[in-house]
Amino acid sequence: MFFKRFRSDKSKAAAAAETDAAPEAADETPSAEPVTAPPTDPPEPTLPLGAHTNSSGLTDAASLGFKTTADVKAVAGPVGQEAALEALTFGAGVKGPGYHVLVVGPEGSGRHTAARSTLQAIASKMERPADWVYVSSFDPTGGFRALKLPAGTAKPFAEKMAHAIDELADALPAAFAADDYDLKRRTIEEEFRFSREDALEALRREAETQNIALLRTPAGIAVAPVLEGKVVKTDVFNSIPEALRREVETKIAALEAEIEAILAERPEAEKERRARLLALNEQIAGRHVRAALDDLKSEFADVAGVESFLKAAARDLVRNAGLFVAREDRAGRLVQTAATHPRFARYCVHVMATTSAASGAPIVQEANPTYANLFGRVEVSTDAEGQSQVVRVKPGALHRANGGYLVLDADALLNSAAAADALRRALDAGEIRFDPPTSPISVAGDEVPDLEPIPLNLKLIVIATAEALRRLNAGHGSLRRLFKAEAVFEDAIARTQETVDRLAGLIANIAETYALRPIDAEGVALIVDEAARRAGVKGKLSISIADCVDVCRAADHIAGSGKRDVVTAEDIAHALRQHSPRAEASAAFSEAS
Repeated sequence: MFFKRFRSDKSKAAAAAETDAAPEAADETPSAEPVTAPPTDPPEPTLPLGAHTNSSGLTDAASLGFKTTADVKAVAGPVGQEAALEALTFGAGVKGPGYHVLVVGPEGSGRHTAARSTLQAIASKMERPADWVYVSSFDPTGGFRALKLPAGTAKPFAEKMAHAIDELADALPAAFAADDYDLKRRTIEEEFRFSREDALEALRREAETQNIALLRTPAGIAVAPVLEGKVVKTDVFNSIPEALRREVETKIAALEAEIEAILAERPEAEKERRARLLALNEQIAGRHVRAALDDLKSEFADVAGVESFLKAAARDLVRNAGLFVAREDRAGRLVQTAATHPRFARYCVHVMATTSAASGAPIVQEANPTYANLFGRVEVSTDAEGQSQVVRVKPGALHRANGGYLVLDADALLNSAAAADALRRALDAGEIRFDPPTSPISVAGDEVPDLEPIPLNLKLIVIATAEALRRLNAGHGSLRRLFKAEAVFEDAIARTQETVDRLAGLIANIAETYALRPIDAEGVALIVDEAARRAGVKGKLSISIADCVDVCRAADHIAGSGKRDVVTAEDIAHALRQHSPRAEASAAFSEAS
């Protein structure tokens, strides 16, 4: 519950009984024969009971100096752990990488609350770290580049890029459906079609002068002799004189050779036709792509890497303008937002780290430090042609905490040996490298997208119990060596006026935080007595903040059931009996109340 039990000292009653036994023995000795008393050991010194105690050794409620906790200034955080707080503040405040902090103490000692409040005080005064995003490299590898952006600009940058894609999804289909584009395209098509037809027409007229016809058939262009305007049949042609027949055959062979020459030029002409159409398409698309990206280009002109990314994106957008023209699904309905469609995933900006305007350095607490939760994950889908493509890169705790603090629970971290080892490597190397022990979501086999490493600069705060510390020392020596500062929260603290007053302030803070009824001085005194009893050593207190919260909340419920406006000592005693897992605690507090 509140505290850990220690071995108790010899009771005063036992010592008094031994002292009283000595005179009785002396009375039995004859007075006529005085003897010298044997030497005795000096009496055992009595340890101080501590501040605010009465003659019975219990807390004197009247000496606390208040009627209820409503009269007490609320105090947050652990009581009597000044040395631990000093070590935590020092370790967290040391600038530069590599100075990580280990916070050790029992459950309920306020380690997490102290770490959070200490880090918040330091982080709020620190400079906001830069933002980081991943963008496509637009190269055959399908990899991603890491871009460093000014603090707080990653989300606006990603949103504006998505807006540009949405804008193009509306503008490009309209541009390619416009009459101006259609006229230019048909002009090119007809130019190449007429060029071939003109050559064939000239050949046809030449053939007519020689009484030969050019005929279009499903198999191509045929050549045949003509007599009196009609094609001569084969049997008739074979019946004419051989000399005339050979003359006609020579003319036909010459015409067929010219036809083959004209048709042989078709592949080259087709290649030129396609090149002319591609140039037209790039001209139309380029104008709209430049307009869509101009705002981004001007706003981030001074940021390294952004200009080269936008140029590469623009080239890719122009080459793949057809993706925007075919935006309908099988049902004929338009996609609502182009930027979120897998077809346009290559143009997505993946935000990995960003901070708000007044946040200072980030503080990230990860309760489940698996590899994916620390290093992020990649989601991949397959397009219509069966090619895999990255649709989303999700940040991990390392990305979000970069430039600030990452808080982890030791037991949770050590339960995943692969994640702990990967974290140690990342801290040693000073970079976040995506190299998961298992494939990312939706990725088959060993195919892992190439993500450029992101520089890592954070301070690791690991919160551990004594048992977790033993596990860390025994099985993770390389990770253990990274911790240069150690903040140890003690099981029991000295009972002084200051610590008792701070405990009263802590109880007042609990009542204020959880909107509880005020607790009277007698109730607070009872909680102090429980702290002293659980310490098991005179002059000590053993305080579990978590248990203190539970008892105060339970006592408030009991007071409410009794329609009381103030939580009394009776309510506290009742709550302690309900809360304590041991029967002896119930008995002790029944007697005390």
